[in-house]
Amino acid sequence: MITSNVLPKIKEIVSQVNNKRKALEDYYNKLESAKTELEDARHAREKSFTFETDTKVAELEGFVSRIGSRYNREKQTFENELPSKLRRIEELYGELVYEKWGADQEVRDLTERTIESFKNTVTLLDQYTSKPKEINRKALAEVMDADFKTAFSGQMTFIGADSYSLATAIPLESTTYQKLYSAGRQLGVRFE
Repeated sequence: MITSNVLPKIKEIVSQVNNKRKALEDYYNKLESAKTELEDARHAREKSFTFETDTKVAELEGFVSRIGSRYNREKQTFENELPSKLRRIEELYGELVYEKWGADQEVRDLTERTIESFKNTVTLLDQYTSKPKEINRKALAEVMDADFKTAFSGQMTFIGADSYSLATAIPLESTTYQKLYSAGRQLGVRFE
């Protein structure tokens, strides 16, 4: 098995997102814990108002406010970054599939067999589409003998049959034939 160059990049992004999500979850839990502690301190201040209980409430209110703001900013940044990270993973996934395609032995074998089969098909197609001309020449030689030439001397040229309408077993347009021949030439097929 071939080691992927792309898969570790995908795993790294996933790990970063999960780590950030876990850190935000921990941050949220600490914020909730601080809010609970603040409520407890407020109740303690109501029961027994002293400088210490009031100072503790003021400190906790400031702390909760700061970490609440910080948590909200971090959460918003995280949520804003998620779509771009997902798009990056999609790009990398495309690269991974391309990488696996190139490394797959069965794909290489199939590609080689497909190219050879295509070359054979184009060669057969060339022979098939050339055959009407050959048959037309043979038939013309049988018809245009000395007797024919004597009978029609001085007349117009004999045109013969439309040989292009003979090789129609494969229903392709002429542009498709040309594209097939062009692709065959690019793959090294020599046409006679």
